[in-house]
Amino acid sequence: MSFLVFTVAVVLFVIGCRLSAFFSGSETGFYRVNFLRLSIDAHTGDSVAARLMWFVQHPEYFVATTLVGNNIANYLTTLAIGLGASALLEAEGAAVDVVTTLLFAPVIFLFGELMPKNLYFRAPTTLLRRSLRWFDLCYRIFIPMSVPLVWMTRMIERLSGMTRHRMDFVLGRHRLIQVLSKGHEHGLLTAEQGQLIHGLLHEATLPPADLMIPIEQVRGVEEGTDRESILDYARTHGLVRVPVFAKGSDRDCTGYLRVLDLQMSTQPVTSLVTPVVPLPETATRLEALLALRDASSAIAVLQNPNGEGVGLLTERSLIRHFMHPASAAGARKTPLGAGRAATQG
Repeated sequence: MSFLVFTVAVVLFVIGCRLSAFFSGSETGFYRVNFLRLSIDAHTGDSVAARLMWFVQHPEYFVATTLVGNNIANYLTTLAIGLGASALLEAEGAAVDVVTTLLFAPVIFLFGELMPKNLYFRAPTTLLRRSLRWFDLCYRIFIPMSVPLVWMTRMIERLSGMTRHRMDFVLGRHRLIQVLSKGHEHGLLTAEQGQLIHGLLHEATLPPADLMIPIEQVRGVEEGTDRESILDYARTHGLVRVPVFAKGSDRDCTGYLRVLDLQMSTQPVTSLVTPVVPLPETATRLEALLALRDASSAIAVLQNPNGEGVGLLTERSLIRHFMHPASAAGARKTPLGAGRAATQG
């Protein structure tokens, strides 16, 4: 009887380790697979690639299937170790189960986690394609258990105010990085373009508040100031753009004047004023850059919820930060330098 129990334990242990290796490796391969290549293969009629692309478009089901599968694998290996220990040692108890489980833990980790993850990391597309039939079968078997997990995840997302676009963004960002790295390898992207894309990917969603010039530090003139006075003011402070404030206000920046326009044009000063772009201070850096480009303006004013200006943000500072995020983030600006940066460039 003990021999039969021991044989069953060995079989269960092998099955559990194999399942653990399969699901752990598949999870790693899913995040490493070349999505661009899969998409191309799927559009050429490759049924395996098309099925993988379905999981790419519905990643929550892939993750739920691997989660359920890993839990089943862990249960089988734990059960097998307990049965084998009781059959060999002819002893039962929590202490025996714990000790034997700890002894077999390195074996499970090596063959059920570490090795398959490394293999799928090195050849994700090939191994996923080979094992897709089995994974798809497990997906269909585990649907009664995985669907509640997906529903629960979506409910938590709704309650927390988040949507699934965050997962799509993370996966989409990973896919885009793959495409860009391939383009750089084949000489389709220059180093400068790569730097700009890197900056956009890592800095686009950050708030622009730390790049703005506080409104108290901005030099400017009031509306109605004559041309010569503005030019003298610009020469004195070394400005190429002069912010224009509403009369009687040192916070309400309404626009700016280019010194070159003042020198070359004979039009009235009021017609040369370029309006600043109003933006909420909660806007992202990419939103600020796009708004400036759409308005063909070089300066935006960040406003608090009351509509009051809190600082000026220049297109030049945004582009410089996207091109060189590390050096731009480390630059410390003095009030004097900050004021000039708002109106030069």
